[in-house]
Amino acid sequence: MQRFPALILVALIVVALAGPTMADTKIGIIISAKILDEYPEAIEAQKTLESEIAEWQRQARQKEEELIALEEELGQEAAMFFSEERRTEKEEQYRSLLQEYRSFQRETERKARQRNEDLFAPINEKIQKIIDQIAAEENFDIIFDAVGSSIAYLGDPSLDITDRVLEELMKQQ
Repeated sequence: MQRFPALILVALIVVALAGPTMADTKIGIIISAKILDEYPEAIEAQKTLESEIAEWQRQARQKEEELIALEEELGQEAAMFFSEERRTEKEEQYRSLLQEYRSFQRETERKARQRNEDLFAPINEKIQKIIDQIAAEENFDIIFDAVGSSIAYLGDPSLDITDRVLEELMKQQ
């Protein structure tokens, strides 16, 4: 027997129990990816984020190159000519640099998540405000985001209010 995703199963149960009242339910759909791909403020935020991430990646590559160079130095035959003290010093330098690199990676991932949130939170608030406004004006009961949901087919294109949301966002600029 094929298993239904939990969301679909819940929706089927709600529809079955609601019966005739579901026929009166007004449903809308948005495609948030399209909004973010076409809304100039979101495009600019994405460019800013990508630029900052590119700089962090450049810094990470520089640290990687330092690690590789030190690793090669330790692995070369010339390292055999290091005194025990010098070799221990180089190995400690390598461990320290590796720890610094890993710490940099963790911190960069944290900064990237935080920066993404900082840049997109105001945009998401604007989008939500417009969705709420459209829902109130047009008496929608439910508006789904097709991105990340189980919506595989949209039989009635009039349910898609994505362009309307984009239009309202553009008016606010």
